[in-house]
Amino acid sequence: MKNLLYVLLALMMLFFGLRYMTLSGNQMQTVFAMSWLCLAFFVIGGNFTQFLYRPKKLVRVKHVQSYRRNRQKKRQRQTMR
Repeated sequence: MKNLLYVLLALMMLFFGLRYMTLSGNQMQTVFAMSWLCLAFFVIGGNFTQFLYRPKKLVRVKHVQSYRRNRQKKRQRQTMR
């Protein structure tokens, strides 16, 4: 959940920072603006990727427990026959 918060904070910084950046200034201003934008997109992309691909341990545990219960029920039914 904190990665989603970081993405939102980075987007907010990008939103407010774009107002003051000019890509049509002198060379130093343009290089600074482009590098800042590149870094911002890397931060947003990295945190969003971490948010999307985080391990879902609780879901796996529930599926394993459900599978074990079903398997146990099948074994009990087979022994009753």
